[in-house]
Amino acid sequence: MTADSYLEMVLVFMGWLINNALWMIITTTGIFAIPLAFKIAGVWLKVREEGDDEGNKGALALPRMEHVIYVAFVVIMFCAMPIQDIDITTMKFDRTRSSQCGVNVPKPDESGYGPLIAEFNGQTAKIPAWWYLVHSLSKGVTHAAIASIPCGNDFRLLRFEVQHTKLIDPIIREEVQEFASQCYAKSYYKLKNSNPKLTAATIDSVGWIGSDYFLNTSGYYDYYTSTSPRSAWSYSESRDSGYPNVGRGGYPTCKDWWSASSKGLKSRLLESFDTRTVNMMKAKSPGNWEESLLRWLVSPQNTHLSGGGDTYMMGNQQGQGTGIDTGIKQALSGLGALSAQVTQLPAFDALRQALPMVHAVLLMAIVVCIPLVMLFGAYDPKVVVTITFAMFALIFVPFWWELGGWLDDKLIELMYASYKGYTNSFNNWLASTGSDGWIMNLVLGAMYVVLPMFWFGAVSWSGVNIGQALSSGVDKASQGSQQAGAKGPGVAGEVVKTVATKGASKAKK
Repeated sequence: MTADSYLEMVLVFMGWLINNALWMIITTTGIFAIPLAFKIAGVWLKVREEGDDEGNKGALALPRMEHVIYVAFVVIMFCAMPIQDIDITTMKFDRTRSSQCGVNVPKPDESGYGPLIAEFNGQTAKIPAWWYLVHSLSKGVTHAAIASIPCGNDFRLLRFEVQHTKLIDPIIREEVQEFASQCYAKSYYKLKNSNPKLTAATIDSVGWIGSDYFLNTSGYYDYYTSTSPRSAWSYSESRDSGYPNVGRGGYPTCKDWWSASSKGLKSRLLESFDTRTVNMMKAKSPGNWEESLLRWLVSPQNTHLSGGGDTYMMGNQQGQGTGIDTGIKQALSGLGALSAQVTQLPAFDALRQALPMVHAVLLMAIVVCIPLVMLFGAYDPKVVVTITFAMFALIFVPFWWELGGWLDDKLIELMYASYKGYTNSFNNWLASTGSDGWIMNLVLGAMYVVLPMFWFGAVSWSGVNIGQALSSGVDKASQGSQQAGAKGPGVAGEVVKTVATKGASKAKK
């Protein structure tokens, strides 16, 4: 058996453990026989209601009761009774897609689910033969279908990882504010007053504190220095002659303060990102990955989220003033946030993170429900077919998510990553909060929510109809044996009568 995530592997195994416990309760208490007793009693009552022209009542009831028992026995044997042994070590995480797209997935012991997987090690669950076959075939079809989809860039997952990286260290967060006020603000003010007409590329470059324009243009970061001592730099008379030597370090230039190897602000900020996010960004933007990451990390939005309100250049973002202008802005932003939550609810980046978890929980739920549903359905083959289609439909859902992810990546690449969209560049989209692409968010919600709903509707319709057809076919097939049983006494009587007549005629002769 295979699983598409470590959480699914653990939860499905847990579901089969509970499934075995429920079936043990049903069999040891004798509850499994109650539906059979009701069905046999129903057959007996139905036979009693039929007229004398239908034949002998006992001959009618016997094959019908046998039919009920035989069908229930087959269903119990193959669909309810646990046979196949599995343990947590035999359930494999499917690496086909990750290998195909070159994604490095940690081993179970190295992942966050390692302790949970170790907790189930040593326990054994049993699976009925039919559900083992359904699970294996469904996973095989799903993985084969997913393999036909080209690998995507996973832009939205990348933005999710980048935007969930915060400036947790308050010292570095304070240093970012100091760099913004002592270097960026001065350089930006100088540029604004000396160059009234700026190109679009320059405007985009100077939109953050690590601007390449300020770093590489003479008279900006190479001219301004830190106004407070930095312990990582020693005091230098040639550079710091205008500042007092207080014994707590020197006063580096803004360029050195930002770019110095190992001790510069940029290298220390990059340490805030985990290795996985850095590798993803290197793969997507090999020539500009540092700027792409740092633009968001030191942006006013992120410093606001990380520090609780105060941001460089912009002051406090909560609008603490008492003027009518502040009140109007707060009211409009509140209405905008409310409307965004209402219309973009299915389009948050976290949706892609939550759906596989919900998928694993639902798979566990359907596994747990199998013995009880079989019991309540009185071991009807129609119930087996319905559950089979429901399980296949649920296992096949990741295919629609993979297809939606590929289409989402292509739309983002066409609209934003081409560097010609209305957001100016992919870096700006990466640092955006999603409000710049309402159509994209609505399309995302349709791809990840509406497509699986449509799939469930189509499969449920076919599953119910096939289940009804199977049940009707079994009933019609059994009618022949029932009719033969009903005619049995008449045939026997005719045979006896014929033999007796022939014997009497021979005696007369």
